[in-house]
Amino acid sequence: MRKQAGEVGTLLRLVADSRTETDEALIGREEQLTQLRSLLACHRLVTVTGPVGVGKSVLCDAAVRGARPSRRQVVRVSWPEATGRPGAFRDAVRQALLGTALGQPGPRGPRRTPPRVLLFLDDVDPVHDECVGVVQRHLLHHPTLQVLATARSPLGLGDEKVLHLGPLGTDPDEDGGPSPAERLFLATAGGALRRRDPDTLERVQALCRTLEGLPLAVELAAEQLSSYSLHDLAELVEHGQAWLRTPHQRLRRHRSMEEAVGAVHALCSPWMRMVWSRASILAGSFGEAAAVLLCSGGEVAPHQVPGLLTQLAALGLLQYENDPHGPVEPRYRMPAAVREFGARRLTEAGELAIAVERRAGHCRRIVHLAEHLWDHGHQTQAVRLVTDEQHNVAAMLRHALTSPDPTETVAALETATRLWFWWVTGHNATGLRFLLQLLARCPEDHPAAVSAAWLAAWLAARTDPDTSLSLIDRIWPLAVLDGDDTLLARIAHVHGLVALTLGDHAQAAELFEQACVLAPDHATGGPGRAVYLAALAVARRASAPHTAHRAALAALAQPGLRDDVWSRMRARYALTLVDHDNGRTARAWTRAHRAVSDTDSATCAPQAHAALRSLLTVLRTGQPTGDHVIPGLTG
Repeated sequence: MRKQAGEVGTLLRLVADSRTETDEALIGREEQLTQLRSLLACHRLVTVTGPVGVGKSVLCDAAVRGARPSRRQVVRVSWPEATGRPGAFRDAVRQALLGTALGQPGPRGPRRTPPRVLLFLDDVDPVHDECVGVVQRHLLHHPTLQVLATARSPLGLGDEKVLHLGPLGTDPDEDGGPSPAERLFLATAGGALRRRDPDTLERVQALCRTLEGLPLAVELAAEQLSSYSLHDLAELVEHGQAWLRTPHQRLRRHRSMEEAVGAVHALCSPWMRMVWSRASILAGSFGEAAAVLLCSGGEVAPHQVPGLLTQLAALGLLQYENDPHGPVEPRYRMPAAVREFGARRLTEAGELAIAVERRAGHCRRIVHLAEHLWDHGHQTQAVRLVTDEQHNVAAMLRHALTSPDPTETVAALETATRLWFWWVTGHNATGLRFLLQLLARCPEDHPAAVSAAWLAAWLAARTDPDTSLSLIDRIWPLAVLDGDDTLLARIAHVHGLVALTLGDHAQAAELFEQACVLAPDHATGGPGRAVYLAALAVARRASAPHTAHRAALAALAQPGLRDDVWSRMRARYALTLVDHDNGRTARAWTRAHRAVSDTDSATCAPQAHAALRSLLTVLRTGQPTGDHVIPGLTG
């Protein structure tokens, strides 16, 4: 029987003294180790689950060492390879137990207390289904037997207690000390990381976040410091993790991230592998609808995709971003190492081009829907929708920057322009960077380039006036020739913001007045008259306070403002600021307090919300207002 077990690649041994693990391997797992020992003290069947490389075996080794003094023997059976004949695992467990007191015939005479044995079944994923039956039978036949198992999913037996391990935390602790992932990295690096200054620790923190706190990846990365500097290592990890490897790991599949993820790939069905590779094109989190669009086709029917996603999540290849049993559609996220492995398989299968095209179509649909929600009074839902899909949209825009197809560049530029409301709600720098890069690849007279140039000029008005003015000068003649009053109004608004930035309030006020005159009653795709009036009130508040007050009131009286939280918050800010300047402190306090109490304002208008909170602080302390709060309105 031993020969048969060896032929199928079974690692079988009777453990007298477990291998001594270094203390570094358990860094960040102290709480889980205590929980596991507590479960072993009270329950007969305990399963430790978690994704690849999370440290299940290391934790169980430490727990078994601590539990041994209370037991006669500990038996360990490992099954790391997805090979073997049917029944080989059953025979291996039976052979292991023959070497214990449970496998020996009891003495004749008075009945004695049965021996206590802990059966440690490590890495049973390749024989998961067979393991369930084996464990159930042995627990029934041996009342004193206890079983500890490691697998990527629970065994599913009724009396089973499950301890799920996730990646190590990457956020600093409450005292501002290093996170568990950082402590593991520093301990593994040892003398290879000579300096521990704040800049070094900051780079280590960023590196651990890139590695998503996965213990195996953190350890493998720390061992590379003998060949790379910390700066170079961080840059290399940003572009991929499959290359991380070491010859020092006990298990072969843990000697590189490629082999570790590949071991799970061998456990998947062909349909799971197809969904895995196709879903790897999605960055960040994604929902079932996006997965069905991207992953169906060929042998995978659309109705099969949700079930296959659940199976991938059970193996730790996908992580849930929300409660999968909640009222909303479950959302998934694929870890970076898993996505990188799937992306290579996608390229090898020749499906990369179609996957990129499908992702672009999905992103355009999301942006169109979000823009429609924003324009029709559902701004909070629009922001949340783009927030959920922002990584996929960014990936689509980055791909367009490298595509030789000019139509893809134009489509990406149009998509980026439709996202104007997203860029101006806290993502100015990102939006400006994408727009400028895409504009450099698009003809200047293209209609998409004209709208995008105005948006880029608006985003740059407060931080880079020279770039803003150069973009406006490029598109102003085209707007005049086309007689596009809406675009001319927006150009005047941007000119006014630049003047305000440079301190010329009089010139800014004149330009804002022009924008108010040119603006149509109902504008989409950008700011409207309410925003121009609010800016006019801010520009006039020192030189003509009564005119500024009328402009602020007019901004709040604009039609449709009730459903436009973003514009309304700017109008409220302008009126509050003017009231305070005119000595109406109590009224200003009331207005500001009511404005920040709006539950949607922090989501839809974060800059104006923050500026109003700053203004509340000014009102509370009695300090004079200054231009430090103006960016909340115009930024």
